[in-house]
Amino acid sequence: MQEISNATSPTPVITSGTVDPLVNNIQDLISTYTGLNSFYADVITAVLIIAFFLVLSEAARYFVTSVAPRLVKGTKSSLDDEVLKAIRSPIRVLILLIGVYLALKTLDNMSLSIVETLDMVATIALILVAAYFVSNLINAALRWYSRDVAPHTDSQLDDQLIPFFGKVITAAIYILALLMILSRFGIEITALVASMGVAGIAVALAAQETLSNVFGAIAILTDRPYKVGDRLLIPGIGQGDVTDIGLRSTRIVTRNNEVLVIPNQQMAGSEIINLSMPDSHLRLKIKVGISYKSDVDRACAIMEEIARACPTVAQEPKPAAYVNELGDFAIGITMLVWIGEYRQDYSVSDQIYRQILTRFRAENIEITYPVMTVIPKTAS
Repeated sequence: MQEISNATSPTPVITSGTVDPLVNNIQDLISTYTGLNSFYADVITAVLIIAFFLVLSEAARYFVTSVAPRLVKGTKSSLDDEVLKAIRSPIRVLILLIGVYLALKTLDNMSLSIVETLDMVATIALILVAAYFVSNLINAALRWYSRDVAPHTDSQLDDQLIPFFGKVITAAIYILALLMILSRFGIEITALVASMGVAGIAVALAAQETLSNVFGAIAILTDRPYKVGDRLLIPGIGQGDVTDIGLRSTRIVTRNNEVLVIPNQQMAGSEIINLSMPDSHLRLKIKVGISYKSDVDRACAIMEEIARACPTVAQEPKPAAYVNELGDFAIGITMLVWIGEYRQDYSVSDQIYRQILTRFRAENIEITYPVMTVIPKTAS
């Protein structure tokens, strides 16, 4: 018996103890009924095994492409259909791989080096098929999201991120498969992984701003603080409507019809007020200052009456006027008014202020303003 002392020798994909009894029986039957020697019996057995697995792969293909789709036809989701498409090719390749491996293992009198090479090649092929299978499954899930979920969202961001995620995940899977293959060859991958880590850090530092914006886009996609069409109140900028959310930036059109391109990193880290959430209702503050000689109660009643008569003002909660300040030259009154559509804030405020001017003038309620009295100093 020959001893093998190779620490890196591959483990057979299928052990000989599992295959040999069945193969030996087939070879004995062929030799008995045909009178052929063991070599030809081995070749015929290998051909029969390959033919059997070819038929099995066709049966698997038929089941995945014809039978299984009918079984899942009644489901509402298309995810199962994408999964079936994803596993169709990997299953056929896996079955054929097993068939070829078993067929070659039936050939006797192969040298030890050939057997080890066969096991190594089979192991590498199995790792690649597994990577192919996992990559197809993940991309099937991403295609399902892109087709069934993404069209129902208001943002185009997820449509842009899905292909990006698909490529990154696929590359990561095959890099992992390559590292596993190198380890099977006895190559030390620790230094390689460390080098890849250093290279990754260098790339991350070089593309720090871009990566920050991409991660900001991911945060916006997952947290959804705003969507396309929402009106935002941004500190230092004012109000604007979101027109596009991209991988790098968010585009906002201001009331002056100016397009602002703001990096997603800044958007994700800023305190932004979304006027569109939780709904389109908005509370306005109508502020007026009247003189101390005027009737405060009458002024408040007039303001509430004007607001209630405005068709664009919500009646619940009711408009309410409050005295909020006793200033140096005026009594400050603030009326809280709810409107149903935040885009009408300027028009509603204009309408109410104009009517307040008219009614106050008719009711002799004075709207005061600062007056400076200059007393010249006479020479002594």
